[in-house]
Amino acid sequence: MSSEQQSSSVYEYPLQERFRTYLRLEHSFAELNNALALAEHAPLAFFNTLFATQELIERNDIKTELAKDLELQRATMERWQNHPQIDQNALQGALQSITMASDNLQYIGRALRQLKDDRFLASIRSRLIQPGITGLFELPQLQRWLSQPLALQQQHWQHWHEAVQPLAAAIQLQLELTRQQGEFDTVVARNGFWQESCDPLALLRIRMPPDSPYYPIVSGHRQRFTLRFMAIPTSTDADAANEDITFELARSPLLSTTTS
Repeated sequence: MSSEQQSSSVYEYPLQERFRTYLRLEHSFAELNNALALAEHAPLAFFNTLFATQELIERNDIKTELAKDLELQRATMERWQNHPQIDQNALQGALQSITMASDNLQYIGRALRQLKDDRFLASIRSRLIQPGITGLFELPQLQRWLSQPLALQQQHWQHWHEAVQPLAAAIQLQLELTRQQGEFDTVVARNGFWQESCDPLALLRIRMPPDSPYYPIVSGHRQRFTLRFMAIPTSTDADAANEDITFELARSPLLSTTTS
């Protein structure tokens, strides 16, 4: 856990649909990493997480959109190369990371096809997506597979996990750069409410003390949004905050070909 996460609670809200997909995939990849670490003891959890990640990827033309966004990041950073206040070593490192992530995206289609065409995975995926399938007695092929030596199982788990890593790395880089492009400002929500019109945004980040009783509800689109702070429902207190709330807000811009 980062020091930021330890000292505060950070809530994120995408103002573009593709950034919503990026955040969902980031979470799914993190869950897959956790499931891989526990696959020996909870193999069904690994397969369920792998298939959920596949489903999310297959529902979206993520490769095309992500490649475009990484190219916008590269173009924006290249315009900073002659800026005297920019750390050129850090900038060149970021440009190299973007180039590597973009190059690796070329291979993700083949890797995902191999994953989808794996006959063993396909046979258990079709069963696991059905409600109530939780026991090995309904998945004899998986029961047989799990009787193999653990080293062989781990080899397969690692192979399937690695198939999505180029995409996972590119998503992580895109979101990391997007987050870095929004600085936190201190804001006061009067009576727990904040509304703002702005230039097109990709992502909002709301930072609050970890002991705050409130959490934000965000609505809006890329050029206008509102925040309403709420408390966890109880039997006696109102859910909506009715006091002024100080918090920090970061607005990550939506990059375009004209971004300066």
